[in-house]
Amino acid sequence: MTLRRFSTVALAAFACAASVTFAAPFTSAEETEAKAAEAGDIIKTDDAEKESLTETAHSAAAPTYGSPIVTRMRVGGRVEAKGGEVQGIFMMVAVPLDCPEQKVQVVEEDFPAELGTVEFRTLPDVKKAEPGAKQMLISIPRLPSRQTAAAVVTYEIVTNRVMAPQETSALQIPTKIPRDLKTFTSTSPFINVGDRKIRDAVKEALELRVKDDETRKISAALGANGIGVAPLEAPASDANEKEQEEPDASSPKEKAGKGQTAAEAAAVAAEIEKLTDWQRVEALYDFVRAKVKYLNGAEDMPAVQALKEGKADCYGLSALFVAMCRTMKVPARMVWVDGHQYAEFYLEEEDGKGYWYPAQLAGTRAFGEMPTPMVIFQKGDNFRVPERRRERLRYATDHTTLSSSPKHKPRVVYVREQL
Repeated sequence: MTLRRFSTVALAAFACAASVTFAAPFTSAEETEAKAAEAGDIIKTDDAEKESLTETAHSAAAPTYGSPIVTRMRVGGRVEAKGGEVQGIFMMVAVPLDCPEQKVQVVEEDFPAELGTVEFRTLPDVKKAEPGAKQMLISIPRLPSRQTAAAVVTYEIVTNRVMAPQETSALQIPTKIPRDLKTFTSTSPFINVGDRKIRDAVKEALELRVKDDETRKISAALGANGIGVAPLEAPASDANEKEQEEPDASSPKEKAGKGQTAAEAAAVAAEIEKLTDWQRVEALYDFVRAKVKYLNGAEDMPAVQALKEGKADCYGLSALFVAMCRTMKVPARMVWVDGHQYAEFYLEEEDGKGYWYPAQLAGTRAFGEMPTPMVIFQKGDNFRVPERRRERLRYATDHTTLSSSPKHKPRVVYVREQL
């Protein structure tokens, strides 16, 4: 944990105080990605194949990194004491995460002299565990009436494109899950691992893959709407539009395997056995994209609900894919960028060396690659923080606790500005 200390101001305590908690999710994905697209920061998918790779000595099964985008961003928190003194301010603010495809560098720290303390920590706080989130912890003992206190860091973030592996046939689902990956194979908030409906969806996805591969065709037909996410209606043919409708329980196509003879079922099972593990995960990916429509602005929902309703935002789509992967014993997790989410899944080579591969569920088809890099804040979907021990968090959100007069509530602002 990194610590920054500053002198504090001694002020008289006031008699009447109320405890207040503020929490906020990340800012709008659509606004962030649209601005980046207009500025040319988001690279079009078609350009990805034209870029030379930055790494040369690696396994053909490993993901590689293409040309990056460089982003400058101000991140931090601010509290404004509107009409009364504020005490015991404690802010948790998510900051950009260092990870294989992203490097984060501090350009400037703006911590006023009489702020209090600023610390940084990574989550989970477990030895040898890969960091999934980084937080700025801002402590302000007292803030006088009608004054403002803020702590802001300017970061330079270099985020690389992730290119698909050149060879996938030898990649396999881990037979023995490493200890640090077990959290990515079990149930977490909104990720319904092992649910009967999720199990049925996995079975259906694999059967559809070997029957006519229609889900892959529909998935490939879905394009971006200018900000990296899929439109409500699938473009192109009438067939695609029909497949994008909400599932009809009476339709035999929605019930793969129903009405089959024993010989037909055995033949389908034999074809599924021929699939590589990469193809199995890909079948889940295309199934989600074909069966669940992207709905901009929808509330975050559990994986089972997204499957049932047949429509969800980027979170719901990704949560369903992650739940299906984990149900098939494939480690998978959520990836949180500013106002947007996608997924990652984990496969390994025969020697046990494993890799994480991205999967963009909402938008132009991008399986095993991420051709449109976005600033990454967190990886994972089951966080615990010491200050909220009783809660399991889908992400380590911005969060503030403080005490103030009930008549004069302070204003809390989470700063996350792209420069």
